[in-house]
Amino acid sequence: MSVLVLTLPASTSAAQADWALVDNGAVIAGGVIAPGEHPGLPDDAKPVRAVALAPAETMFLRRAPVPGSNDRDARRAAPFLIEECLAQPLDAVAVEVGPLQETGDRLIAAVDGDLLAAWRRWVAGLGVKPVFLVPDALLLTSNGADLVAFAYGDRVLVRLSAADGAERGEDRDVDVALGEPLVFSIDAQLGQTLLPALAEKLQPRRVLISEQLDPNLTAPDGAPIALKRMDAPDLRMLAAQAPQEALDGFPPLLGASFASALDWTGLLAPWRVAAVLALITIAASALFAAGEAAYLERRAAAYAQAELETFQAAFPDTRPANIQAQLRQALASVGAVEDRAGFLDLSAALADIMAGNEAVRIDALRYDADRGVLSVSALYRGFDDFESLRLAAEARGVVLDDGGARQSTSGVEAEFTVRLP
Repeated sequence: MSVLVLTLPASTSAAQADWALVDNGAVIAGGVIAPGEHPGLPDDAKPVRAVALAPAETMFLRRAPVPGSNDRDARRAAPFLIEECLAQPLDAVAVEVGPLQETGDRLIAAVDGDLLAAWRRWVAGLGVKPVFLVPDALLLTSNGADLVAFAYGDRVLVRLSAADGAERGEDRDVDVALGEPLVFSIDAQLGQTLLPALAEKLQPRRVLISEQLDPNLTAPDGAPIALKRMDAPDLRMLAAQAPQEALDGFPPLLGASFASALDWTGLLAPWRVAAVLALITIAASALFAAGEAAYLERRAAAYAQAELETFQAAFPDTRPANIQAQLRQALASVGAVEDRAGFLDLSAALADIMAGNEAVRIDALRYDADRGVLSVSALYRGFDDFESLRLAAEARGVVLDDGGARQSTSGVEAEFTVRLP
C-alpha cells in the first residue's frame, strides 16, 4: 500500500514543494513539483491516499465541544469559539471543523485564507484522492515524554504532553488545561531562547530531544529529569503510517473536492455475479422476445392469407381491397330492415340461449330479412328440449316459434324461428 506525501511550504510565494511516494516503510520515489504540477510517479504506482504536511506554525488546531446539531451549524459556530486565540481577523482566515467525536468534541482548524488557497493549487495537481491536510508536528509521538523537541533544518518541532501536568494540578497553558497535547514549531534560532523558557515554565520530568539539539536547553537548573536523545523521525514515514481513522478525524480544510470519492468498484464487487446473471437473463429475454415476435409475424401473415382465401371463396366476384370493411358492408346488406332485428342481433340472441345447452344441436340457420326472423334447423334429444329452449329465450326477451318436429334415428329433427317480440 503506497501513500503520496507532499510537504507544503509556509509561504504563498514558494516555487516548489517536496513530494515522496512511501510504500511499506520506504520512499520508493520522490522529487519536487511546482504549484498544480503532477509528480512523476512510477507507472505502476497507485497511491491509496495523499497526505499534505502543513508547517505546524501556519495552522491553529484546537479540540473543543462545538455547539450545533449538525456539521453545518458547527461550522458556523466554530470561528467565534477561537476568535480570541487567532492573530488575524476572522475574515482573513479559513476555519473548518472535523467530524463529531464520541466524546462530543470536534477538531477545529484555522489557517490563513491566502495560504490555504495556495496549498489547494499545490494539491490540485497530485491526481490522488483523498488528500488529508495535517500539521507536521502533530505526527510526532511523545513516547511518554512531557516535552518533545526535534530539529528539522531551520525549524524545531515541539510537542507538549498535557496529561501529566493535569494530574499534578499545575498552572498550565489553556491548551494543556484542556487536556490536549500542544504541538507547534519555532525557528531554530528562537529555539535557543524559547526551549529553556518552556522547560522553566513546564518543569518536565521526561524529555525527548533530537541529537541536533543541546539537551541543556530543556533541562531547568537543578531539576531532575529523564532525558532521552534520538534522531528526528522522518515525517514522511509518520504521515504514511498514520491510521485512516485518525486522518478521517481532521477538519477537511482543503474542501470536498479533495475528499474521498465513493469507491464504486469496491461497492459493486459483491454484486458482480448477480450483475452477470442479470445481463444473461436480459439477453435471453431479448432473444426470446425477438423469436416470439418473428413467430407472431409469421402467424399474422398466415391469418391474413387465410382471410384473403376465405373472402375470395365467399365473394368470387368481388375484388379484395379492405376485407374488413367489405365484410361489414356485406353483413349490413343482410342486417335490419326498417325497425326489424338483423341477422347479427338474432344470431347473437340464439347463441346466448344455447349457452351451456348440450341437448340441442344447431344444424342450419336461414335469415329472412323481409320478416326479420331467423329460421333454425336443429336436432333434439327429446321433444321436451324445445320447451327448455323456449323458457330460456323468454327469460332473455326473445320469442321462439315452433315450426314442427319429427322423430328420426338420430333424434328429434325440428324447425323453429327466432324473433324479437
